[in-house]
Amino acid sequence: MTRSDRTADEMLPVIELRNVSKAFSRADSLLDRLWGGDEPQRAVCDVSLAVHSGETVGLVGESGCGKSTLAKTLTGQLTPDQGQVRLNGTRVGGISERSTAQRRQTGVVFQHARGSFDPRWTVGRSLSEAHTDTETEAAVATGMDSVDELLRSVDLDPRIADRYPRALSGGQIQRVALARALAHDPEVIVLDEPVSGLDVATQSTVLNLLADVQRRFGVGYLFVSHDLAVVRYLADRVAVMYAGEIVEAGDVSGLFQHPNHPYTEALVRAIPSDDPRDGPPTPLDGDPPDPADRPTGCPFHPRCPAATTECAENHPDFEMVEPTRVRCLHAPEATGESGADRSRE
Repeated sequence: MTRSDRTADEMLPVIELRNVSKAFSRADSLLDRLWGGDEPQRAVCDVSLAVHSGETVGLVGESGCGKSTLAKTLTGQLTPDQGQVRLNGTRVGGISERSTAQRRQTGVVFQHARGSFDPRWTVGRSLSEAHTDTETEAAVATGMDSVDELLRSVDLDPRIADRYPRALSGGQIQRVALARALAHDPEVIVLDEPVSGLDVATQSTVLNLLADVQRRFGVGYLFVSHDLAVVRYLADRVAVMYAGEIVEAGDVSGLFQHPNHPYTEALVRAIPSDDPRDGPPTPLDGDPPDPADRPTGCPFHPRCPAATTECAENHPDFEMVEPTRVRCLHAPEATGESGADRSRE
């Protein structure tokens, strides 16, 4: 049965986070222990997020907001302190508790793709290792036969299988990383900054390839990025993350045209424009809070131009403010019309 043949009852999210939180101790070093630095760094705070087959969910925010921690928790590389991770409706724990079948439902393209490959292994060996779960000669032979198919699936010449990662260009290593993620025919792939560090032409090639792979295989993507222009191009839905929380979420068109959270509006305003009538991008003032010293109330209030005393005292809940779900006490008044004006069709 293909994914398109599933009934409505079977169309559960492939990956779902329910009220997930993750913190790290600062007392891991001798210096921290001596100075009593044991306040936990709350990297992810009460986050719920779902990805279905065949859709792309963009996860955006500044560096250090918790995006990569959330992605690692979602794929089982980290175990949540609170909340649930579910694959096709079944709750799973850390990576040690995941079955082979569950592992095959998710793939990962890491942020620094070249560093995720063993430099001593050829491309073919890395892909074969990802494709097979045993080391018998028959399994390896089958895996090597499939390596050609994997490389062709990402528009690479199968002869590249004999090369080493250091001999590949940035675009080529990203394609090989995508091929490796496809090795187990996953239903969802987590893409952690997959085009950062690539030139514009190579970025465009990789993004078009991702869209093509999604059409051919029906795979879902969680696309983690700080680049809103790229997310706007590729995503169906977007979740905006700040200080470990999802502060706004919605369909890509609605969120970019009518952001309801001041932080989302600031990110949209910072997107460079191709229209010469627009001024330069407006950077967001201030810095994100220390994960170990989060402000009371709304975590964005120290940087928010619309903040009030209420924002410093009360933590906002999610509510539907068309066209998005937003965590802001004063939405949509906090953004006014400037967010929509800055958004470009």
